[in-house]
Amino acid sequence: MRILFTAAEEQELKRAIKAFNEVGQHHQVQAQVDFHLTGIGAVQACHRVTKEVMKGVMENNPYTLVINMGIAGSYDLEAYPIGSAAVISREYFADLGFGSNEGFSDLFQYGILNKDEFPYTGGALARQLLPYSNIEEVLAKYREGAGATVQCVTGTPEKLQELIELYNPKIESMEGAGVYYAALMEKVPFFELRTVSNAVGERDTSKWNSREALDTLEECCREIFSVI
Repeated sequence: MRILFTAAEEQELKRAIKAFNEVGQHHQVQAQVDFHLTGIGAVQACHRVTKEVMKGVMENNPYTLVINMGIAGSYDLEAYPIGSAAVISREYFADLGFGSNEGFSDLFQYGILNKDEFPYTGGALARQLLPYSNIEEVLAKYREGAGATVQCVTGTPEKLQELIELYNPKIESMEGAGVYYAALMEKVPFFELRTVSNAVGERDTSKWNSREALDTLEECCREIFSVI
């Protein structure tokens, strides 16, 4: 088993590596785990994941699992409070489309893309169950929810409400759909796990709690690495 573990920012990746090293002191991890920064944004994430997956194929040592982890915003603090973890069941490219005086419409609403043509399912990039029951048992501990991937972080009540009405998302990130798209296109099993640092729409970073979100991310990594 070979795992490509990705995160957008160095602080996230450092927590994952720390967890991996700590688990390795007490448990022999059976998989080869490679840690890579994607950088911020869906384009960077999609490029980096595709590049690394294809490199593995060319080296005759293909990846059998792609993991994306990081901190994120919550659309529903009651169900997904600060410091909680969520497995992303489906991802939307939530700002890919057309803006008008009537608001935003995505490419599916305009008929440019078929919402059920691969790799999309109902206009989303959907997570599939992993062929690894031990990892699925760990992921089952966390609440699932849809993710909205945006390249401009939501900062107004109007945009927040628009996205809720369009996609009913629970978690907002800037990379998730890019990773899902790459993994689906290259037919590699994958999952994304996000830990909540702030409410979506809250631009006052003094009200964010990145430390608690990172602590949760580190603990989630320990649980996952302990079963592989």
